[in-house]
Amino acid sequence: MSWRWWLLCVLLCTFFQSYFVFGQGDVRETGKFQSWDVNKDGVLTREEVPAGPRRMFERIDINGDGKITFKEHRSGGRQPDRNTQTNQDPTDLEKKQNTLRYTIRQAWVQEPTGIEREYFVRSPKNDTHSYPITILFHGNGGAAEPMIRNWDRTLTDHILIAAQGYERSWNITKERSKAPDVDFVEMILEEVLKRYPQADKSQISLIGSSNGAGMVYRLLIEMDDSIRIKNAIAFVSSLTESQYHDKRFWKRTDEATSRYDLAIEIPEKRRIITIHGSADSVVPYYGGRGPGGIHLSAQATAYAWATAQGYRGTQKTDTAGKPCGVRLLMYDYPQSRVTHIKVIDGGHGLGPAAASLKPLLIKMLGWSGNS
Repeated sequence: MSWRWWLLCVLLCTFFQSYFVFGQGDVRETGKFQSWDVNKDGVLTREEVPAGPRRMFERIDINGDGKITFKEHRSGGRQPDRNTQTNQDPTDLEKKQNTLRYTIRQAWVQEPTGIEREYFVRSPKNDTHSYPITILFHGNGGAAEPMIRNWDRTLTDHILIAAQGYERSWNITKERSKAPDVDFVEMILEEVLKRYPQADKSQISLIGSSNGAGMVYRLLIEMDDSIRIKNAIAFVSSLTESQYHDKRFWKRTDEATSRYDLAIEIPEKRRIITIHGSADSVVPYYGGRGPGGIHLSAQATAYAWATAQGYRGTQKTDTAGKPCGVRLLMYDYPQSRVTHIKVIDGGHGLGPAAASLKPLLIKMLGWSGNS
């Protein structure tokens, strides 16, 4: 075989490898992406990708946020080496960003001998006074570190904690993970309060997206009463009928099952904001089957929290929302400190309106920081 023939073979192999990775190729990549993007929100979730290429989801999802942009789709998951990209080793990078990685050992039925579960903490560089704590929860298939980067420039004066779900998921109902996640978060908080004396335990907030929002709901229902949650923001998910039915909240006595069998009283009022796109095809806005079972509607979820926190009126109608931004409607239950925001025609990635949400939330919660 001549060297020219050998070179031609190598080039052809390289071309076809890049062409077929995740259904790509200059001719077909746009069409594939658009056909899979069922709700037309500009990103692909795991559920939207067909079963075959779905096996490569983590590889294509370069930043680990549980969503694939067109840029990630086109790149085929070819990510520059982190050290080469920054010209620094990970230790130097951590020092520069003031972010540190920690682990907590846990054992349960899936890991009977125990494993080290990781979480990341980014603290403001100035540690001369106290700072609020915000815990971030990624969606199914996502990762902890990108959550820190996503909120780093917005919540500059918060101690940010990003926890990593087992098997990249949080144990709500039917996920791969059966991990004791509420215990995990409580252990994280205990460690952080010891390691960071500037952390203000009276100012704890939770932010979660999709499966991570389900984890936020779990913590609001199940977390130890000694831990005071002040604020909670839940993106693109609603309560399941397992978590809320018969006008009561429920938890499981056995987290290895899907059976929510213990009724729970909500101990105190928290500032709760739920955000959901009306065209979400993964967790349906108007309720129905989604990840983990049957979900309440977005409006019914907000109303459940409002009534649990003292609201005594009827549920607001779908037409009662007040404009609060471009393609955003607000449904406020002020007596209960619960607010729902509808993103008109927003999908599971919320779409273009997502950019205006962060500054709105900062204003609503009275947080300082850069938007």
